[in-house]
Amino acid sequence: MAYAIEPLSRDNADLWDAFNNRSPEGTLFHSLKWKQVLEDALHPKLKYYLILDGEDVVGISPWAEESALNFRGLISIPQSDANNIVLDGGFDAARFNDLLSLFTRDHSFLHFNTYRSNLLSGITYAAYSGGETGDMVVHLKKKPPEIIWSALSKKTTKSILRFPREGFELQEIDRKSDIGLFYRYYEKNMLHINGETLPLSFFETLWDHFSPDYLRIAVLAKGDTVAGGSAAFMDPVKKTVYFGYLALNRDLPHYTPTYYMDWELINWAWENGYEKVSLGRQKADPDNPRFRDKAKLGAEHVPIHSRLVLFSKPTQILYRIKKLIPASRNA
Repeated sequence: MAYAIEPLSRDNADLWDAFNNRSPEGTLFHSLKWKQVLEDALHPKLKYYLILDGEDVVGISPWAEESALNFRGLISIPQSDANNIVLDGGFDAARFNDLLSLFTRDHSFLHFNTYRSNLLSGITYAAYSGGETGDMVVHLKKKPPEIIWSALSKKTTKSILRFPREGFELQEIDRKSDIGLFYRYYEKNMLHINGETLPLSFFETLWDHFSPDYLRIAVLAKGDTVAGGSAAFMDPVKKTVYFGYLALNRDLPHYTPTYYMDWELINWAWENGYEKVSLGRQKADPDNPRFRDKAKLGAEHVPIHSRLVLFSKPTQILYRIKKLIPASRNA
């Protein structure tokens, strides 16, 4: 039977969440609660589709719609490092191109992420790598905190222990009005690294939608001195913790709070019965300090394959023109 796609609606919303919860690749970021956060805080144009084989749901695919000149396409939803196409384990990889063809009626291109490399070889449309990255995951059953700690260098353990020895404590935020303290140093850090800075309202919306069972915002402080902070998400169904957002006081010299906050989150996850900690998306680049730091703390690189698929000849021509014009690469 041919695959079909069905737009998300009130009538099938329960099927979406049920599939997401039972799929090993499903995440909190595929949930309809996360969709509501994005719509309320960032207002993207979202397009969510269930993938059907007959009457059976065999996949879900959340997208954001984007336009390039007069061409309309689908890209990954914002603020989600996760694989955006989630498929049933029995999905026939040889029919993936048939699935992609279902999006050609209304869209000229799409950009997708997948953990499954076997889906890529059968694509007959023009497809270009969107950058090979991966999820840095600590598997706590395989590497509990004591094993990770025993493998750390003295320099790293000294950096971590410095904070409690000098009186710093990680303080969980328990009032919405206190999010501003975390945000102050989040914003400064993002401006320092020239990253995309989300508005304060985004974090306030997270607070409105997620209970303490799903959201943990904390600051590392000693009195009025803040070294940094973190925002993490918990998925009790999948027993996974996701490191979400980092705040750093870059005016505090000779401190490396990222080690401490990563380490503290790993221990917190272990003590609360979680099995995995995702430290975020990263290229497998040993020369990248952040990759090395995550690997030191026991994280393994789980490859994520990205592809830009161009359905029409005009979009292929446009893509080639943009690749030939140096200024467009930095646009």
